[in-house]
Amino acid sequence: MEKSYYNVVETVLLIYAADKGKLKIYLKKKAENPYKGYWTLPSAPLDNETTLEENAKKIYEGMTGLNENVMFQSKSFSDLTRDPSARIIGISFVAITDKVLTEMKQETVDKAWFEVDELPKLGFDHEHIIKTVSKEVKKKIVTNYDDLLLAFFPSDFTLPELQNFYENVLGKAIDRRNFHKKFVNQDLVFDTGFKTSKGSGRPGTLYRFNVDKMKGKRI
Repeated sequence: MEKSYYNVVETVLLIYAADKGKLKIYLKKKAENPYKGYWTLPSAPLDNETTLEENAKKIYEGMTGLNENVMFQSKSFSDLTRDPSARIIGISFVAITDKVLTEMKQETVDKAWFEVDELPKLGFDHEHIIKTVSKEVKKKIVTNYDDLLLAFFPSDFTLPELQNFYENVLGKAIDRRNFHKKFVNQDLVFDTGFKTSKGSGRPGTLYRFNVDKMKGKRI
């Protein structure tokens, strides 16, 4: 039997954001079969006039209504049964965005944020893709590899907020004093001079990353 070398390639986009100490991913609900009603990662086939990077940017803009973000290529997925309709190879990209801005631009019932460790019912092999890529993303977050921690926190945050995010990504508790020293004593963050205004508790100090010291810094 003669082998076929024809394959369809698709770009699969994983859009992440930090929200209330959680690592979240943006999914869309499929409107048609196969997997009608299931949640899926946004994706699109690659045509002959478009690069993978251009395809990923188009998907991102369509999903979020935004055009500025941090994005990089991740892993490929070529299991023979990943799509029931055709032989499709998936090339995954990671995008990091602002959840609040995304929700302001895209208020729809068929798009929603989910915690990466508490996923809904997913179509195709997208659960496998999310778990595989999220493992890589988590490793990069805790070490700031590729400046990923900067990408998730480009503006003001409290140290408890940052620690909570770290703990959820790591899956374990961290000593508060050691965590504080790790960032403050090395001048990786600085006090903005502002406080939080929300909530009934004591206002928290707002910090910001020292970009000059954090760029290229392995934590």
